[in-house]
Amino acid sequence: MRSCHLSNAILVLLLTLLAGPSVSLAQEGTITGQVSLTNQEGKVVYGDWVRVFLTSETIDVPEVDLASTHVPWERQSRINTGHMDFFVNFRQKLNAPGYAVEDKLTRPDGTFAFNRIPPGRYYIVITFPTMIAGYKCAWQTAVDVAGGQSVSVALNNDNLVIPAY
Repeated sequence: MRSCHLSNAILVLLLTLLAGPSVSLAQEGTITGQVSLTNQEGKVVYGDWVRVFLTSETIDVPEVDLASTHVPWERQSRINTGHMDFFVNFRQKLNAPGYAVEDKLTRPDGTFAFNRIPPGRYYIVITFPTMIAGYKCAWQTAVDVAGGQSVSVALNNDNLVIPAY
């Protein structure tokens, strides 16, 4: 009789342990997205095999002053410098504890997904050496994850953190 109670106690303990993670899984969310640029001809070009980082905080974004010059080579130089400074800021934080939550490569259609993400505010970061259709691209976009929900993010010409070059 005693072994029956002990077996039941072990069964209850195992079921409790197995059920525990399912409670936290219900609180976790998913972030899905797509990376693309629209070129000068109006064609959408998807960012295939682009490294996408999910981070816990922002990084400094350098100011790129394009208003004070209309000289093409100087504008390109300023954009290029902005991309490199953004990349340096990212690399300096990349190994800080807790900064990089996860990273993924996009699929050929530019899509990506981060699964089982705890609720909170995160940032999607893409930086050098990313190129799409021959242009350097950089993004840093805030994403709020609520328990059990899926959030969709579109990274495109409208929300580049530094102009494409």
